[in-house]
Amino acid sequence: MIKIIKDFLPRPLFDYMQTMVHNKGGQDSQGLQWSFNERNLKEDDTTPGAENFKFGKNLYIAPGMQDGRNPEIYDKDLMPLFGLFQTFMMSHMEKRCQRNEEKNSECRLIRMKMNLYPNKGKQVKHGVHNDIFTNGRPHPNVVTAVFNFTNCNGSTIIFDKDENGEYTKEVKLPSIENSIAMFNCPHPHYGITQSDTPTRIVLNINLEKAYVDSMGKLDKDGKEIFEPLDDYF
Repeated sequence: MIKIIKDFLPRPLFDYMQTMVHNKGGQDSQGLQWSFNERNLKEDDTTPGAENFKFGKNLYIAPGMQDGRNPEIYDKDLMPLFGLFQTFMMSHMEKRCQRNEEKNSECRLIRMKMNLYPNKGKQVKHGVHNDIFTNGRPHPNVVTAVFNFTNCNGSTIIFDKDENGEYTKEVKLPSIENSIAMFNCPHPHYGITQSDTPTRIVLNINLEKAYVDSMGKLDKDGKEIFEPLDDYF
């Protein structure tokens, strides 16, 4: 299932984050410094005129996430603030666990990044993808979240399961500020850029979820036992 929440953050906190995202705090503010990305995703159309470029900012990447060797990427200026997203996400996830009497759970942030899409005079559809893979398949224990900072006619399309258990049903997350969609990583999704505002800004978050029983049971390799997260929300 896919969980969509409007007014996700308390309004004063969201407004403050908006000043950081849009660099409205003055010349010496700790706003985002965007980097140009010629291509949004490896799944994107690469034909001339596809216009799949964007601006991005990595806030956090866990060690080994990019190429198996990369050190931790941690934005020391912004993560103390943006790390609050993990806390708010976990509050919704824990409520679900309590309703279903599931085992105690722990969670770790593995990636958090910002994407800024400039207006290209038309709406551009990006490639269908899954965020995190393990052993050649979408990671079953990762929760993906897409958070909107802007109101515009762009959107995120997430594929949900049909009656046959296939990911064919499209669920639309409109670009409404302070709204978030949370879903399990095996759900494919793609973004559509905007044509009615100068920019569309989204935050992408990936959390890895670990279940541990009351005895802190570990597998034979000393790692926490993971369970599939399909239909988590």
